[in-house]
Amino acid sequence: TYAFKLGDVAKRDIKAPKNFLIEDHAASLQKKAEAREAIKAVYDYDTELLQRIFTNIDSAMKIPGELFDKTNQRDPDPTLAMILESLPAFGEKLGIEVSRDDYLILYKFKFSSDISEKKKNILEKILSVGVVVNKELLLKEEHKGISLRTIGTGEERTVNILKAFYSPEQAKLMVRIEGQPVLKANSHELTNLIVDFCQKLLQPNLFLNKNETARRGKEAEEQIKPILYQIIAGEMIIREGERIGNIHLIKLNALKEQVEKKNLFL
Repeated sequence: TYAFKLGDVAKRDIKAPKNFLIEDHAASLQKKAEAREAIKAVYDYDTELLQRIFTNIDSAMKIPGELFDKTNQRDPDPTLAMILESLPAFGEKLGIEVSRDDYLILYKFKFSSDISEKKKNILEKILSVGVVVNKELLLKEEHKGISLRTIGTGEERTVNILKAFYSPEQAKLMVRIEGQPVLKANSHELTNLIVDFCQKLLQPNLFLNKNETARRGKEAEEQIKPILYQIIAGEMIIREGERIGNIHLIKLNALKEQVEKKNLFL
């Protein structure tokens, strides 16, 4: 019935009256935490995002493009008023806000298909590398890498070099860098327009899957068996005058629990 505390001095020798097992709860919890921490974070990779953006570009450019698609070459080009009527539908299909001034620049170049191709070229170079929502959070996994899982197919691979992925801010900067060789023949006006559109169209295609990461962590914890110590009958647990340490306390509390169960039964 003695209440043992860490740092107390034992008033008498205490020996184990029988064989029994004790669990080191702190060590067990530590092992579980280590198992959970060793699990690689799961990131989902949306490979279809690029194609969806391409589809939006084509659908948007088709709206004013049809106005220039004349069967009779003698027909005049559509008027500015006719083109401006299509601006709301163009912006809606593209999925971004398009200003009147930007639309006038596209009108000036007759909504050339070359503009669309250059947008696609730049976007493909960046999204094929990968844009992650929170790069700071991603880099915390650099010491162990991540599991990158493709949305749709479920294909999974381990990635250890995480600095290569772009943050949204880095991706926007890369638009101008990747665009330099692609846009060098264009006017300054059109170059700025294409860069601006690409920066607005860019979206992250890598996302942390918190639920799957947590599920795998819990599964890893459940695989860890409790850390047990075998106490043999007659084993000296602590001697009179000895100060009670962590291991003593674990053994003494386990012994006390054994005695309390016995007394309750009796």
